[in-house]
Amino acid sequence: MNDADKKSVDKMLAVVPAWSRVTTARDALDLPDHTLLHCGPPATPSHALVTPILHSAAVACVYEGWAKTLDEADQLIGSGSIAFEPAQDRNVATPMAAVISPSMKLTEFTDLNDLNHLSWAPLNGGGTGADPVPRYGYKSQAAIDFLSFLNDDLGEAMTAVPGDSPIEWLPIMDEALTLGDDGHLRHLEAHKILLGIIRDRLGMSFAGSAHDIFIGKWPFFHLNFWMAASKLILSVAAGTEGSSIITAFGGNGTEFGLQVAGLPGQWFTCPAEPPRGNIRAPYTVETCVGAFGDSAVAEGLGLGAMAQSYCPDMQGLHAGYTPDDIFELPEKLLMAPHPSMPKSGARVGLSARAVMESNVTPVLELGIADKHGINGGLGAGIFRPPIAPFAAACEALR
Repeated sequence: MNDADKKSVDKMLAVVPAWSRVTTARDALDLPDHTLLHCGPPATPSHALVTPILHSAAVACVYEGWAKTLDEADQLIGSGSIAFEPAQDRNVATPMAAVISPSMKLTEFTDLNDLNHLSWAPLNGGGTGADPVPRYGYKSQAAIDFLSFLNDDLGEAMTAVPGDSPIEWLPIMDEALTLGDDGHLRHLEAHKILLGIIRDRLGMSFAGSAHDIFIGKWPFFHLNFWMAASKLILSVAAGTEGSSIITAFGGNGTEFGLQVAGLPGQWFTCPAEPPRGNIRAPYTVETCVGAFGDSAVAEGLGLGAMAQSYCPDMQGLHAGYTPDDIFELPEKLLMAPHPSMPKSGARVGLSARAVMESNVTPVLELGIADKHGINGGLGAGIFRPPIAPFAAACEALR
C-alpha cells in the first residue's frame, strides 16, 4: 500500500462510530435559513439540479415557512434565492432526492476516539417507491405532511434514544453482514438490532406506539444511520497529504463525484448514468434519473455492491446486471480488513490508486428514481463509474 494511503486507512480503522444524539441541522451545522443541502457534487449554478431534488427542495421551503405554497417555492428556487450546497462538504450524507433544511432532524454520529469528529444524516422515511418519502422527490401536500411527521413527530421521539450512552455501530454492522445484510440495500438484520435498541431505550411508552409500528415496518430506516457512520469513517482521512483514499462519494443525478483524502473539498466528477437493474413496470431506463444519492458513501467505505458475497438477496436482485468480477474487487480495491468487524472480515478503504493500478473501477448499487419526480422510486440497480474521475484525482495528487 502507498504510504500516504496507509496513513489514511490507519486513521479510518481507528474511528469508533457511535450514534450520539438526534438534533436539528440548524443546531448541528449552524445551517442558515434559505440554505439547503443536497446529495453528490455541487451544481453550477447551485440550483441547476435534477427535478426530483428540486421537488424535495420545494417541499422543504414550504415546510420551513419560506414559501406558503409549492408554486411560491418553485419561484423562490428559480430566482436563485435559495442556496444549495453539497451535504458531504459539511460531513452530512443525504439519500437520493432528500434535501436538508435548518429545522430538519439529523442523526448525529460521534467518533468515540475523538469526540469533536462528527457526521450526520437525516432520518430515513422508509416507504415504498409510491410513498411520498423525501428520497424519491415527490412534490405534493402529502410530501409536506410526511416531512412534518418524520421530523417534528418521529424525529422528536428519537431525541431521547441515545441519551448519555452513545451506541457503537461497527458491532451492529459486523453482525448484520454475517446474517445476510450488505450495508446498503439490505438492512433486515441491522434493522432488527436497531429496533431492539430503540425499544429498550424508550421502554413501555414506546412499545406498540405509532412510532414503534412505523419503524418496525420499514427496515430501510436503518440505512441513514449507516450512512452517517460511513461518512464519519471516511471523513477522518481528509487532509492526509498525498493520499488517494476516497473520502466523499455520491451523485447528484447529473454528475457522479468523489473526493480523495489528499485533496479535501475538491470534487472529481463524471456523467451520472442511470443505474442498470430491474425497473418497476411500465418504466424503462429512459425514465430514470442519473445515479444520485450520498448512500454511495457506504460503497466508498467498501460495503454495498462490493459486499455482495455476504448477501444472497442482493446477488439475486442484481442478477444479470452485476459484473463478473464483483467478487474479485474487495481484494483489488479495498485496502484492509476492518479489525472492529472480525466476524465478517469486511474490507474497507477504497483507493483511487488501486483503481488505476488494477484498471478496474468499483461497482455500486444505488436506488433508482423517476427523473420527472412524479412516479417516485423505480427500483434499484448497479452503477459502475468510469475510470476518469479516479484518474483525474490521481493526476491532481501528482
